[in-house]
Amino acid sequence: GALWMCIVLNPHCKLEQKVSWLTQLKKWNGVDVCPWEDGNHGNELPNLTNALPPGANANQENMGQCKFLEYQHLPAHKFLEEGESYLTLAVEVALIGLGQQRIMPDGLYAQEKVCRNEEQLISKLQEVELDDTLVKIFRKQAVFLLEAGPYSGLGEVIHRDSVPMHTFAKYLFTCLLPHDAELAYKSALRAMRLLVLESMAPLGDTSRPHHIASVVPNRYPRWFTLSHIESQQCELASTMLTAAKGDVQRLETVLESIQKNIHSSSHIFKLAQDAFKIATLMDSLPDITLLKVSLELGLQTVPTAALSLLSSNPALHKL
Repeated sequence: GALWMCIVLNPHCKLEQKVSWLTQLKKWNGVDVCPWEDGNHGNELPNLTNALPPGANANQENMGQCKFLEYQHLPAHKFLEEGESYLTLAVEVALIGLGQQRIMPDGLYAQEKVCRNEEQLISKLQEVELDDTLVKIFRKQAVFLLEAGPYSGLGEVIHRDSVPMHTFAKYLFTCLLPHDAELAYKSALRAMRLLVLESMAPLGDTSRPHHIASVVPNRYPRWFTLSHIESQQCELASTMLTAAKGDVQRLETVLESIQKNIHSSSHIFKLAQDAFKIATLMDSLPDITLLKVSLELGLQTVPTAALSLLSSNPALHKL
């Protein structure tokens, strides 16, 4: 599946090369395990998926056809050319599969399957300890996904029915943050969008700048997993707020992203509470900027929520 993405859809690949690879991939598709054959096509490539621990597999139908097979014969750290190993190549294939743009399928079961497969694959990746080589791969793929065209879920333009990247972006953010904070925030902020809600018809007064409008679908099919997706969006925002403590500029950027992309008043209020907890977590003086973020998010929700936040948190009165 990754070969289809990397080679057949490569815009720099010549037509005759595409035809040759298409023939080879169709041949491989007819067997259960990709064989070692046709060295001229790169006999290492068919086995990229064998390098993660046993049981690391994702449904090829809903994970951009990115599939991991159990490795029983290939050592995970066997080095290939230029210091690469099967493990590093497998991780890179996984990042490609997780980051590609794909349309949300119809039906409850299929949509739940998308979420479940993504989380299972990320869970297996979390078992891999990042070294300098893998960090370079994460940085390279993050840059690629941000700059890539319509095949990337983190591209500048995506379809409104694209599967959101919140879960993957949270994982990517935590991996990149210690090594490249700028790239980590850029990736996470790009992933915050939830275009399917922006394509729904708002009801009520929308004249207020940050009005939380009720929305109803103006199209079919329904997103049965929308509640879970919004929760993951909220988790991504909370993760960024936590990491941005003490950085005024980043906190303001994250706040703007929350106000622009999160449409659920309950999740916004939860983020207001999270911001307050983070700001007052230590015994030292509270983070004033985070307290302001907490207050502004609280005021953005229904008035009773803001009053509740103010009454339970005296420190906000000074603001």
